[in-house]
Amino acid sequence: MHLLKKLLLVSAICFSLLLTACGTKPVTVVGSTALLPVARTAADKFMEIHPEITVNVSGGGSFTGLAQVASGYISIGTSDVPTPAGDPFYSDLVEHIIAIAPFVIIVHPDVQVEDISHDQLVGVFTGQITDWQKLGHPVSLPINIIHRPPSSGSRKVIQEAVLGADEFSLNATVMNSTGEMLKSVSMISGSIGYCDYAYLAKADVKPLKYNGVEAGFENVANGSYPIIAYGRMYTKGEPVGYTKSFLDYVLSEEFQRGVVAEMGFVPVLPDDSV
Repeated sequence: MHLLKKLLLVSAICFSLLLTACGTKPVTVVGSTALLPVARTAADKFMEIHPEITVNVSGGGSFTGLAQVASGYISIGTSDVPTPAGDPFYSDLVEHIIAIAPFVIIVHPDVQVEDISHDQLVGVFTGQITDWQKLGHPVSLPINIIHRPPSSGSRKVIQEAVLGADEFSLNATVMNSTGEMLKSVSMISGSIGYCDYAYLAKADVKPLKYNGVEAGFENVANGSYPIIAYGRMYTKGEPVGYTKSFLDYVLSEEFQRGVVAEMGFVPVLPDDSV
């Protein structure tokens, strides 16, 4: 009986390894909440074409996705930011850029401001400007900063594209996902936050122009809108099996020019230059 248990255990391990090698396990995608709309849509459409393959998608933040794929726990880690430079923990990861994502500065609909300059936004996010009246709102209205935790790629995008060496004010409310960010900004008077452009259509928030320029496909493509991130999917080593099939679909012209563009991302194709 003891020998039988050992044989069954060895058989189970071998079968699991065989499934992994052949790529027949479910494809698991974890990471950026900013990329959730495109990742979930990709999974749904891919499974319609390939009902024999399961693709599970969840958020958690870019750095969560990177850590889990580097540890071998998942098939794909999604991220708005590249892997930390020089860190050997991530040395086996292979980057696949799947889209270019505009990030939008959003406010509660009661804020009567349409445009914000770079210097003004730095002042707001660092806590130097604390009232919307200083930015053109007709009466005093305290500014409430909503942002994401350090594990968020979205936060890092804003840090690098807007703040640079400056730091976010500690007098802010931290939300764990883009969805929570949108809900908070839509409910809290005078609030300001940021999100991926793809989320705007379903959110009761107001987007601001940045330095007089609206976020969107054309302004990202022509280089006039600078707050962008490269949407990435990472695999541990070159993808194989079902993981490769899923990535091939995400990078296909059909999906890029269709879903990716319709969601407000800029497609990534060999003949595109941004």
